Amino acid sequence: MKDHFNAMLDAAKTAGNTLREKAANAGQAAMDNTVSAIEKWLEEFPKISSYGLDVSNFAFTMGLSPSLEVELKGAHSDFPPDRLTQIIGENKTGSLTGMIFTAVRTTYKLHRKIAPKPEELLIVKIKLALSPEIMVVIGRPRVN
Repeated sequence: MKDHFNAMLDAAKTAGNTLREKAANAGQAAMDNTVSAIEKWLEEFPKISSYGLDVSNFAFTMGLSPSLEVELKGAHSDFPPDRLTQIIGENKTGSLTGMIFTAVRTTYKLHRKIAPKPEELLIVKIKLALSPEIMVVIGRPRVN
């Protein structure tokens, strides 16, 4: 009976070790996929810059969920409504460039409801991770 119990215990330990190893491998695969996706997004930054949004801050966080945080700055005069429509039309909706300029256009539309003229600066903050986030700031940011 004791041998049977020891065999079951050994089997449970082996299964546990196998699960831990598979979980670690899956975690590493998820991290590798996220880093790969971030690297793919990075390819769009020269295009974004060509439209008038320049990188002002850049940070990479390595962890269980790696992320890239980028801050872009631009001038409001470079993005009148017809120019934004043109930029969005030139880029796929699901592309980082398309998402950024759609967010800028939406922010301007919402901002016009509360203020006639935007304060300088136009700041776009991007967090690229498993779920990308884009934050558009009109004026000097008071929150992060």
